[in-house]
Amino acid sequence: MKLLLTNDDGIDAPGIQTLASVLRREHEVWIVAPLRNKSGASSSLNMLQNLYLEQRSDKDFALDGTPVDCVLSAFTGGYLPSRPDAVISGINRGYNLGTDAVYSGTCGAARQASLTGIPGIALSVDKNPFESAGSAADSEYNYASLAEFALKNLKNLLVLCGKIRNIDEGMNYEYFINVNAPSIDSYKGVKFTKPCRRFYCGDHTVLTKEADGKTYSCFVGGGNVRCYGDEFSDAKAVADGNVSISVLYAEPAVNTEFCKKTFR
Repeated sequence: MKLLLTNDDGIDAPGIQTLASVLRREHEVWIVAPLRNKSGASSSLNMLQNLYLEQRSDKDFALDGTPVDCVLSAFTGGYLPSRPDAVISGINRGYNLGTDAVYSGTCGAARQASLTGIPGIALSVDKNPFESAGSAADSEYNYASLAEFALKNLKNLLVLCGKIRNIDEGMNYEYFINVNAPSIDSYKGVKFTKPCRRFYCGDHTVLTKEADGKTYSCFVGGGNVRCYGDEFSDAKAVADGNVSISVLYAEPAVNTEFCKKTFR
């Protein structure tokens, strides 16, 4: 298959480089990834401005934009020979569990792919679901195990994106796939999960006055994490040593029945 890889950690991150190395054993792989770290970019994109594109090799490109910019640029920029069969975003340094998927640039890229008619998969790995994402050093992360899992199970993961739908002459997939795995050599199993609720304890904002006395720099940080969910949650799955697979709606979900009952 022809695969497009992107991420939000940046093109030089070990997660995407490990994933590319493994997938290239059996697939044609292109990389279009952010020039620098864009963690927390969600589904944001840059509009009405030029973005710098750097060609690193025959099939690797770095874009000075967000993960969604990378996906849209790859689809419409004309510098790839054809549209890919799938988009894989990651492997992210740090879990994208539960409500963290809302803020994740890794998930944002996978969602954008499915909305544009190409199945999207997000891959993330971490050590402890109850600590801030990506809190360990790069050398402590096992990206290879999840890369091998993705290679072995790629076709099955793509099936989970659902059927392609024609909507007003456009096409999109119903779902994108959010995969999280613990940083270990061998997984206990695979669990189909639902997102937990993530709450960061001790979030803080630090304002520092600059030398001119008029402007401030702002640093937002977070402490430990509380995860709220039942035995079927993604946090429980990875804490037990399993790969977590969550099938998430690409489009915003709407509860029309609730609206009808409320406005009668």
